[in-house]
Amino acid sequence: MGAAIRIVGTLREWGRPCLVAPLVIGALVAAGSAQSQGSGDTIGDLVRTSTFSSTEHVNVGKSNVVKQACFFREQGSSHMLDIGVSADGAFIRLAYGDGPLPADSIPKPPLQVFAGKQLTKLVGGDMKVTGEYEPIQVYDGAANYTPNIATRYGSGFIVVTNGDTRSFLEIVARARGEFIVVSSASVPRKVDVVAIYDFKESTMSALLSCAKKLFR
Repeated sequence: MGAAIRIVGTLREWGRPCLVAPLVIGALVAAGSAQSQGSGDTIGDLVRTSTFSSTEHVNVGKSNVVKQACFFREQGSSHMLDIGVSADGAFIRLAYGDGPLPADSIPKPPLQVFAGKQLTKLVGGDMKVTGEYEPIQVYDGAANYTPNIATRYGSGFIVVTNGDTRSFLEIVARARGEFIVVSSASVPRKVDVVAIYDFKESTMSALLSCAKKLFR
């Protein structure tokens, strides 16, 4: 399984070589939805209590914050990314062992959340990663983003939606092999990013089925 990558203004890599730089380009949809900065970890460190789908690796779990949640986990030696659904809506929660995002790099509201493709350019005859992100699909629902949460690995961030579960998970599935990007609409250079490696449409369907059963 690949590792998660988060922008902090310098090279960060776990498991796969990838140059990352804090710049987003492309035509972004204006932030008309209620995407804002949250105030704490509203998901917590999930512990599996049962398995919903062994094929899609979707589990049911709980934490000291939520009583129940359906989730899919991507994990490496120094990171853990949970993609899931709680009673409040869909979420991603990244925990990793690098330092916190510097205060002057944290995206400020109004925020935009999108599946983004990292761009490359020809430099000296070689294709190089530019660190620029072109939106693949923009999430147009309501969401709260909380940076620099305390996690078992040290730091991390969360994005929690307010009800538009399917649309958000579709964005995450579209980001497979690319990135979920949280960007400041007013200062696009301020971003928080996580790479998505294994989450796919069939996993999304299993998560939605789990949530329907758990929260009906």
